[in-house]
Amino acid sequence: MKIIIVGGGKVGYTLAQQLSTEEHDIILIDNDADVLNHADETLDIMCIRGNGASVEVLNKANISETDLLIAVTDSDELNMICCVIAKKLGVEHTVARIRNTDYSNEYKMLKQELELDMVINPEMDAANEIARMIQFPSAANVETFANNMLELVEFRVQETDPVVNTKLMDLTKKLPAKVLFCTIRRNDEIEIPKGNFILKVGDIVSVIGERKDINKFFNHLGRSSHKVKNITIIGGSRIAIYLAWLLEELNMNVKIIELNKERCILLSELLPNALIIHGDGTDQEVLDNENIQTADATIALTDMDEENLISSLYAHQCGVHKVVLKINRHNYVPIVKKIGLDSIISPKLTTANSILRYVRALDNSQGIAVEKLYKISDEEAEVAEFTAKDSPYLIDVKLKDLKLKNGILIAALVRNKKIIIPYGNDCIKEGDKVIVVTKKGFITDLSEILEI
Repeated sequence: MKIIIVGGGKVGYTLAQQLSTEEHDIILIDNDADVLNHADETLDIMCIRGNGASVEVLNKANISETDLLIAVTDSDELNMICCVIAKKLGVEHTVARIRNTDYSNEYKMLKQELELDMVINPEMDAANEIARMIQFPSAANVETFANNMLELVEFRVQETDPVVNTKLMDLTKKLPAKVLFCTIRRNDEIEIPKGNFILKVGDIVSVIGERKDINKFFNHLGRSSHKVKNITIIGGSRIAIYLAWLLEELNMNVKIIELNKERCILLSELLPNALIIHGDGTDQEVLDNENIQTADATIALTDMDEENLISSLYAHQCGVHKVVLKINRHNYVPIVKKIGLDSIISPKLTTANSILRYVRALDNSQGIAVEKLYKISDEEAEVAEFTAKDSPYLIDVKLKDLKLKNGILIAALVRNKKIIIPYGNDCIKEGDKVIVVTKKGFITDLSEILEI
């Protein structure tokens, strides 16, 4: 497909980077020459300097031949205008990033009136992801599939876990729950494990199953099922606002520490039920005065990765059970994980994954398109959700008889609202939700899992 991306910031660059590797023709429009020079030097894309809402600039980008325009500038209003103009110039599909909390209850109306095909809000998406992490404190990351019926969780194997030095085939027989081991990261290697794989301390493991079975699995590990009630958020960002709204709905107590006094006043108006503290979240004295050690969870959401890291490290050392931090610079992630902080949120990657799913669905409107996409194991593996239909090579064939490509795992099936963790004699039926894990490449169609 031919795709125009307006805005070369963190999200725009990440999108251009990922979409250009999936054989799309990408044009990036931005007013900043330095941004475009960086993109031009590092990506195989075309760059145009100018205003993405200008008809003249859009014509330079051959707007009439474009399949999709994605507007992700820092201005919500500019993004909306870009999409409206693109529609007028014949672009069939448009995506706008709209971040301002003032618009949070108006997305449905905006989509209808402005003919937007998709509205994305990185901060709201990030808040939803953090809320899932908090509700499952024993896991580093949590993602849901099949209308929230299935959960995929990542965790680090600890010395005290009874699964250490155990083959998966032996472990599966002992487990009190039906879960499937999807991926295992050991050092810098990603594995989709087979039955003879032996778990070691420090492995980053992802498992999938129903919530009740995931809970049973973690109970088997001896992990605490500590209920999270008191939350301390460091940094009064947009994510913090969206997250506080979500947590209040879950009857959790929210405290926000924010350095900017004017921002504190705004937070008090928007979040009357939260406790707003004016202070520096990287200052040990401030954190001690606020009894950081008594928090059930601490979430660091300032605009500075380094500040988030400092606050999170101190909370971790104080024994806070769940620590989540926002990291924008992807090269920081391996370092952060090596020091034991596994619950990391990156709004730009969350947004990029949402748009990637949408693009793949557009790219495969005639086949069995991906409905949900989630990257795991530091972006090196993917979990995709499909609905099986019209595929004689897949339907009613025993899984053990399917010739799957290397690095592919059918992780779960959902049939008539029932979860199936599949074995070799199970079959995919028409209408099943199929959850697929892939280690290499990317999948736009369910049929691509087969070696034909």
